[in-house]
Amino acid sequence: MIYLQYISIVLTIFYVLLIFIYWCGWITIKKYVPNNTVAFRSFSILIPVRNEATVIEKCLEDICKQHFPSQHFEVIIIDDHSTDETIKVINQFISANTKINIKLLSMIDDAEQRKLKKAAITYGVSHAQNDFIILTDADCERGVEWLTTINHFLIETGIKMCYAPVAFSATNVFEKIQSMEFAGLVGIGAAAINIKNPNMCSAANLIFEKNVFYEVEGYKGYDGIASGDDEFLMHKVFKRYPNSVRFLKNKKAIVYTSANTSIKQLADQRRRWVSKSTKYENRYITAILVGAYLFNLAIIVNLFTDFHFGLNMLYAKISIETIFLFSVLHFFDRKKYLLFLPFAEIFHIMYVLIIGIWANYGTYSWKGRDVK
Repeated sequence: MIYLQYISIVLTIFYVLLIFIYWCGWITIKKYVPNNTVAFRSFSILIPVRNEATVIEKCLEDICKQHFPSQHFEVIIIDDHSTDETIKVINQFISANTKINIKLLSMIDDAEQRKLKKAAITYGVSHAQNDFIILTDADCERGVEWLTTINHFLIETGIKMCYAPVAFSATNVFEKIQSMEFAGLVGIGAAAINIKNPNMCSAANLIFEKNVFYEVEGYKGYDGIASGDDEFLMHKVFKRYPNSVRFLKNKKAIVYTSANTSIKQLADQRRRWVSKSTKYENRYITAILVGAYLFNLAIIVNLFTDFHFGLNMLYAKISIETIFLFSVLHFFDRKKYLLFLPFAEIFHIMYVLIIGIWANYGTYSWKGRDVK
């Protein structure tokens, strides 16, 4: 039993130091304040879609309302075998908004279908006419200065890839807990980029130079994995251009995406995310994930074998996460969500332990498909 406590102490120190390092990485990212530049980059906004009839119109409306010259961007929608009214809704929108350059492409090859979202993105990039690609999702919403803010940041920094902030929309407690947790993941991803050890990002708001995509050979080596269309690409670009990948810390660049409405949706999403955890070329990422998993496991084991010791581990977890999340949620104007943290911890620990194993076995549902 004494060995369990020694191991648990080491794991606790590891976890606290890890989150502290991420906190330092986050707070040292300077908030971006644009200079009033009048120059423009040209963008191809890629939106892979599959059965998005209920949300795609609002996404396109937000893009069309951007305070940015329409001649400097195009919208490319890649339909990935939708079975609902998605194509009909998109065509109606295109007919009613002829001032914006919107293209609809369709995936038709069964071999490509098995490659899922990565194939759709690759197909979209091949049809892009502009120098910079912006990846986003059909269920995303954004403010009118989104594109302008990205444009200024790229011009002023001269970088090859930019990870811009993403937030979950939330109305009820279940969604607010998800929003709080997801904000933490965005903060960790941003901090990791800042300390030159990138781990995660989101294709809901990811920008990169088109030529760089081909330089790193796109998703080659990872195209058989259902998830990771964002992170694997970022790791490739960072490996070639370590000083040219940045996080855009500006509220006007935030895109808002839908939280999961059910436990099943949440489980399938997290299984998809975690399923790539053993596929990273950089093993330090996998090592960190394993360390965090063992820390959460040690909390549960100690709560049953030495309740007070386990409780102290839980207090340490809550304390360091509160410090980190306060800074991140402050950026997203969601500090009140911290009130849910103590109640969400045990749920969070249990789903980490379950999903961490479950994600590497069997299949899960994604956009109406069963994938591994």
